[in-house]
Order: sequence, then C-alpha cells, then structure tokens
Amino acid sequence: MTGTPPGGDLAAGVLARVGELLSGLSAADVAALAQGRARLVVVPVTPAGEPADRPANPLPATLPDASVRPTPSGVDLEAASATLDTMAHRRDGADYLTPWSTRDLRALAARLGLRGVGGLRKAELVERLVDRTIGFRVASAAVRAR
Repeated sequence: MTGTPPGGDLAAGVLARVGELLSGLSAADVAALAQGRARLVVVPVTPAGEPADRPANPLPATLPDASVRPTPSGVDLEAASATLDTMAHRRDGADYLTPWSTRDLRALAARLGLRGVGGLRKAELVERLVDRTIGFRVASAAVRAR
C-alpha cells in the first residue's frame, strides 16, 4: 500500500517549520548543529488566543510532586528547568531569568534544591541559578574535555 503515512501531513508541516527555522540561522549556528555542538529544542509556548497567565499545559488535579506545580504567577518550574537545561551559555540563562519576579526565582531555586537564597538580591539569585544549571553543565563539559 502506498500513499502518505498517517500523520504525514503533520510531519510535512513540522519539517517545513524546521526548514524555516534553519534558514534563519547563521552559517555558524548551522555548522554547530551539524557538528553536534548545538541542538534544536522544543519549548512550549502559549498558543494564540490563550491567556498568558494560564499555564499552556493544564496540570492534573492531583500531583505526586508539589514542585511541579506552576508558581502563582503561572511560571511552570518544570518547563523552566528544562529550558535552562537546553542553554549552552550563561548569558542566555541570565537573559531568560532576569525578567522573572524574585518570588518565581526563589521557587525555581527551591525546585532545584538551592539552599540559602532567601536573603539574596534578584541579580545574585539569577547568578546562583545560572551557576547551578548552565554553569555546572559547562564546567562539567570542560572537565570531561581535558
């Protein structure tokens, strides 16, 4: 049997979007992808027409782990942690976290197991979070490369 496999139209649409994304990248970024020094990541965004203060993925009524719940302002800590895991540069992490409220930053710190952040100013908290996520991974990669 020939024809388009189930979901073929969807796959073609995704491939077209990826092609658009790749065509907008610099030659250096494309080379980094080809060499495995960079990766493309799917990060959920709020669909058009959906209120921004509502989580994009509604959570079930009961959760085994309370740290997965979004903050009162709607920040999904699990998604934020996953987003930080995809970043390769400290600057990217700092740019991502700087617009957050101090309350949300402290909630993320608690989710990541950081202690002693209650008295930190916002900039110090951002720096500590970036060090714990991106900085730790970058340092580990540098040690492995030796």
